[in-house]
Amino acid sequence: MILEVINVDHGACALITTSNGSQLMIDCGHHVERRWWPGSALAMANIRWLDRLFITNFDEDHASGMANLQANVGVSALVTNPTIGVATLRDIKSKGGGIGPGISALADSMEHVFTGGTPLPTDFGDTSFSVYYHPYNALTGFSDTNNLSLVVFVTCGRHKIIFPGDLEKPGWKAHLRNPDFVRELWGVTLFIASHHGRENGYCEDVMDLCPNINAVIFSDKKKGYQTQETVELYRRHAQGLHYDGQLRRVLTTRRDKSMRFALDPMGGGLISLRHAA
Repeated sequence: MILEVINVDHGACALITTSNGSQLMIDCGHHVERRWWPGSALAMANIRWLDRLFITNFDEDHASGMANLQANVGVSALVTNPTIGVATLRDIKSKGGGIGPGISALADSMEHVFTGGTPLPTDFGDTSFSVYYHPYNALTGFSDTNNLSLVVFVTCGRHKIIFPGDLEKPGWKAHLRNPDFVRELWGVTLFIASHHGRENGYCEDVMDLCPNINAVIFSDKKKGYQTQETVELYRRHAQGLHYDGQLRRVLTTRRDKSMRFALDPMGGGLISLRHAA
């Protein structure tokens, strides 16, 4: 399996290519200065179809490239928190300051059953996926987009990556009441830091349940908030991996730019390959 964590400003975007050639994207942010857009980049790489698109968080930085993606690439299935429909999404965003173009395009996709009209593939070769989410409940549960994040676990043999969106501490704590979720954490080897590394996305109880982490990855541009000063908190939970000739426990798109990892399902360590972007 090949995992690419793409440098997309204060946002998120990752591309996964499995052993049988399936293409899957998790979030679809973009980069202003580099003029990088997900759909245009995929088309230039001669990728015209995604077998899955996961949107982990209903905020603009996770979906800012959605219209560009729709214009250039077909998608078999869009995966979001299923308890949030289009009307609820528009209501949440209107109360939070308005809906941006990316979320607007996402809502249109949800409204028109964005499936591409082809049978959904279920065989992803060496790779499997599982998702967790909290149900939307404005009265007794979570009603904010961060704690309603879709948590995606990607497993390739002995390797497992977690994409938690912008989940905050209350959301993490609630997931820890689910024994299946706790069991998933045990196998995590790459941990994408929640909420781009901000302090409210860090949960020590969760990290302590992930004893096999090779590295933590921050997807973010230059630090814009003091609450992003969490590198040292995360570093002590990672064993480290060799990246560009150095043992690294925390990688960031603001320092390392886009990253490409080749994961051998048989284990034997994590092979990391850097590419410029």
